[in-house]
This record gives sequence, structure tokens and C-alpha cells, in this order.
Amino acid sequence: MKAKVFISCGQRKDSSEVEVARAIAKVLEDMGFEPYVASQQQTLRGLKENIFSQLSASEYFLFIDFLREQLVDSKEHRGSLFSHQELAIASYLGLEAIAFRQRGVKTLDGMMGAMQLNSIPFDDPAMLPQLVQQQVEKVGWHADWKNALKITRQSEEFDDAYIINMPERPLARYLHLSVENLNVWKIALNCTAYIESIVDLKTNTSIPIKTAELKWAGYSQPTVAIMPKSYRDLDAFFVLHSHPQILRFNCFTDSGYFMRPIQGPGKFRLNYVVISVNFPPARITVEATIENSIAGVRLVQSEPESN
Repeated sequence: MKAKVFISCGQRKDSSEVEVARAIAKVLEDMGFEPYVASQQQTLRGLKENIFSQLSASEYFLFIDFLREQLVDSKEHRGSLFSHQELAIASYLGLEAIAFRQRGVKTLDGMMGAMQLNSIPFDDPAMLPQLVQQQVEKVGWHADWKNALKITRQSEEFDDAYIINMPERPLARYLHLSVENLNVWKIALNCTAYIESIVDLKTNTSIPIKTAELKWAGYSQPTVAIMPKSYRDLDAFFVLHSHPQILRFNCFTDSGYFMRPIQGPGKFRLNYVVISVNFPPARITVEATIENSIAGVRLVQSEPESN
């Protein structure tokens, strides 16, 4: 788990900028970060698949404004236009940023003026790797976190409990998924969980389901907050000790047509997703084994289905 740093800087071919960008990336990598050096994209597809996706997956943004041509009727120069566009997207995403500006670039030009982002001036681009390291250490960027939720499954974990709102208060076995907030300071808000698909692995056929919110362990509402560097457990499914061959879901619906119980014995692949208003969606693929005895009920994490 490494925090990603999006490095936005010019890479003019007739200059040392490409080598400087690589040297900065190496410094950040040695500090434990995952650096990404942005290259200029000429197509909308390139912007979407490279720039937008890399920015949305980044925790930090490093902005470097290299000197470009002199402005008309001015002693100052413009900076890199493409880097300013990336800065605008980073600002929208709320990324923490550090900015460097080569002396001679017009102060508060472009997005720098709109954001009032304090930039650190530099003269020689060759000094940038050292300056970047010093500033990253000064502001306290951390490499060991992600702006993400992570879903995991401990294969032997379960809880046995009586279902008090069912007739005869049957004993049930609940199998959970853990949803962890990997951010060190941001609370994950309005986290809601769903099953996206179910496949019967014996017949390799999909089992029809409708969208319904799943229940969080020990909580009676469909949405939860997950504190920084903490986790919440989610009810993946449960089985009754008296009928262990039937897989059942704990979800918020008043219609049995939405999430019908699955009749076993058998093995099934389930894809879960957790969404939040301020985090990217998190997904996990698991395989459930259902047998005629409670001891044969299993839930293990597996590789996601390839497209």
C-alpha cells in the first residue's frame, strides 16, 4: 500500500525536463511513494484513460511550472498550459498539492491565480529533485496510506447468533466482509454495500438478483460512516444451522423477489461493491461453498472474474 503522487510538469523534448521528471519520480519512489509522471495526451480517450484515471487514483499532486515563451509586452513568461489543466482537475478532486514555479513564469498565472496556491520558486531545474524531497518532508506527506476503501475476507471468520425477529429464534451463522478505510484522516461517509452479481459455478450460470442494500454487522441502517484507519464488518450472507444448505442475504427490502435465498449444496461466485459519497467504489470477489452441514459452509476471497 503506497500513496500515489501525480507529477505534473512539462516534458519538452529539447530540454532537460524529461530527465528531471524521471529524477523526481526516483526520489519519491525511494521515499516510499508510488509516483506517476503525466505525459501530455492528444486525444479525449487518452485524457480519460490516463490523466483522469491516474488523478482520481492519486493521493498527492506535485505541480511544476516550467518556463515557456515570453509574454507579449512583458518581461515574464507563461508556464506550462497542460500542467495548469491538470492542476484544475486536481483541485476539483481535492488532492493535497505542492507547487514549484521556475523564476520568470508569470506569478499567479492560470490556475495558480484562481487557487492562490503558494508556489516555491526555483532557478535550475536540476535542483528540483532535492527541493521536492525537502518540501515533501517539510509538509509531512505520508507514503503508507491510500484514499480508498478496501474489502477483505478472513476465510475462517464467522459469528453464530440467534435471529430474534424470526419465529422460533433460529440459530444462524453469519459470514462477514471487512471494509477498511485506508485514509489516515478522512472519514468515509454514507458507505452502502450491494451485490453486483452471483454465478453458480457448477452450471456457470448467473443467478438473477435485484438491487438491494446489504446490512452492516450490528447496525440497523443501510449506510455507515467508517473512521480513518478503521473498518466496519458487512453481513455477506448467513445460513440457518437447521438448514445450512440455503444461503440467505441480510438486506433492506420488504420483497423476497429482490434477494431470494440460494438453494445449495453448491459453490457460488459473488461480487460485492461498497460505494461512498467521498471515496471511489471498492469491490471484492468471493466464493461461497454451501453444503448439507454447517461445518461445510465456507466463504473465501478469490480473484475477480476476467473480462
